Order: sequence, then C-alpha cells, then structure tokens
Amino acid sequence: MAELFLIWYFLTGFFLGNGVPHFAFGAAGKTFRSPFGQRSAPRTNVLWGISNFVAATAIVGSMIALDLYSSYALVALLIGFWLMMLMFGTGIKRFLND
Repeated sequence: MAELFLIWYFLTGFFLGNGVPHFAFGAAGKTFRSPFGQRSAPRTNVLWGISNFVAATAIVGSMIALDLYSSYALVALLIGFWLMMLMFGTGIKRFLND
C-alpha cells in the first residue's frame, strides 16, 4: 500500500528542487522568474523558495505520521529532486536571458 504513495515523495523532490534556485537567487539579491512574474523581486523568490521547502516538509511529515512510506520513499524523493535540478540546470540560460 505504501508504494502507492511514492508519487508524493517524487513530488516532494520536485518541491525541494524547485525551491533551490528561487531561494538561492533571492538570497543573492538577484531578480529571477517566479510564478508571480518574469522579473520577480528577490524577496518574492526567497518566499517562493521557502514555500516550496515548507510544502515538501509538510508532505513528508504527513506521510511519516500516517506511516505511508517504504524503503523506496527516499529513492523516489531523490529522483524527483534530481530531475528538477536537471531541468533547471539545462534550462537556466532560457530563464536568465528573458
């Protein structure tokens, strides 16, 4: 049954991976694209990055509290994270040249 919930861990990895560039650019004081606009203020990106981290933490905390995890949960989380990092890494120039 817990294997059915691996998708939540995969999505958690995406949330963590999506939070990294937004938080990093915002913390560095740079404008960066966010869901709120092409050239979002650093504060907006920091808050967006943190909201992604909070969402990921809430999902994992809920899954652990409900005992809905397996030995593959961490693998699913890491796959989601690294896929998001790969998407970000290969497309960064497109985001910065807007």
